[in-house]
Amino acid sequence: MSGLPTGFPNDFPPMPQEFMDAISSDPGAFADAMSSGMEAFGQAMEGGADMGAAFEAMGDVMGPMCNDMGISPEAFDAAGDSFMAVAGPAMQGMPADAAPGDMAECIMDCAEHVMGEPPPGEFGDMAADMAQGMADMPMPDGGCAHHEMGAEMGPPMPDGFEQGNPETMPPGDYGPGPMPPMEGDMGGCTGDMSMCGGDMTGVTGDMTGCMGDMTGCEGDVSACTGNMGPVQGDMSGCEGNMSGCSGDMGPITGDVSGCHGDMTGCEGDVSAIMGDCGPCMGDMSGCEGDVTGCSGDMTGVTGDMGPYAGDMTEVQGPPPADMMDDGMGAMAGALGDAPMSDAPPPPTMDDAMGQAMDAGMDQGPGPAGPGPDPGAGMDQPMDPGMEDMPTDDPDDGGMVG
Repeated sequence: MSGLPTGFPNDFPPMPQEFMDAISSDPGAFADAMSSGMEAFGQAMEGGADMGAAFEAMGDVMGPMCNDMGISPEAFDAAGDSFMAVAGPAMQGMPADAAPGDMAECIMDCAEHVMGEPPPGEFGDMAADMAQGMADMPMPDGGCAHHEMGAEMGPPMPDGFEQGNPETMPPGDYGPGPMPPMEGDMGGCTGDMSMCGGDMTGVTGDMTGCMGDMTGCEGDVSACTGNMGPVQGDMSGCEGNMSGCSGDMGPITGDVSGCHGDMTGCEGDVSAIMGDCGPCMGDMSGCEGDVTGCSGDMTGVTGDMGPYAGDMTEVQGPPPADMMDDGMGAMAGALGDAPMSDAPPPPTMDDAMGQAMDAGMDQGPGPAGPGPDPGAGMDQPMDPGMEDMPTDDPDDGGMVG
């Protein structure tokens, strides 16, 4: 198993026994035919052919080679229909950035799913060549090769399905693929375990809704659903759909339905969090919103992570505004670069006193009397008893003007 979430249809055309017998007797010959077919497929794509025409070129090369193995055209077509009905959805369910090694394991899982048993060892090199061929495939439109190839191979996907997101596949029609047999102590397990496999030792609770290889999981999984294959650790305290998550879930509590990515190193209640938790670590209690774009140690960080991006290590409480990737961060940048206004600053108390003294000095010596009012120009109330004192207003008979 690749360890990455994908989806395998539970209902598909059967693999013809004629084909099974032929490849069991000479698996190397079929692996050679498959490699030659992929080479023809790649050459057609490089020549500007679309996916449909490239598949026809692949079949034109593989058909005669399989016929030499004793596989009739009818059995060859039926085998192709069976494999592609499984591989099409599985390839579309894989992440867009899946590495060639992960895709090779996915292809091997598809072969095991349709054959009902592990494929011959010779299929390993064939799967690796096929996966690398997809990785090297020219895609002028910038699309994902295994997504587009899967869409051409398989039947139409159900409404609402999103490529790269197996959670959008109807769970009754799609599963996690071939499972190892269940083993270990299953005394604490209850419910429907038909979609599970692996070592069940340490797992307790109602398994209904869980699927995948449970090896490495422990604790009460009653509140969990989804693909448990890529996760490990104590699930006690976790709830929700685990599909899309991977890594050690031991220190994590709360509803993980909105989370995805490798959660190794994360801890705390993640109920209010969504998005890719892979680059994060530390105690995520107190955080909420979409953490996609955040990285580093989240211990001590609080608030809605939706507007923020960057390394949160050393941050305590809400992140500063300059960590926002838009909104306030953009506004702060704009204000920081804006030119200063040409308008003079508002007058201060010292300015008002200075202006009053300067005005008095400009008038020269005047009649004897009190000097200029140092409080002129200020809106402060006068002290009691000062109302009758002369002012610098000429209308009042003041000293200035």
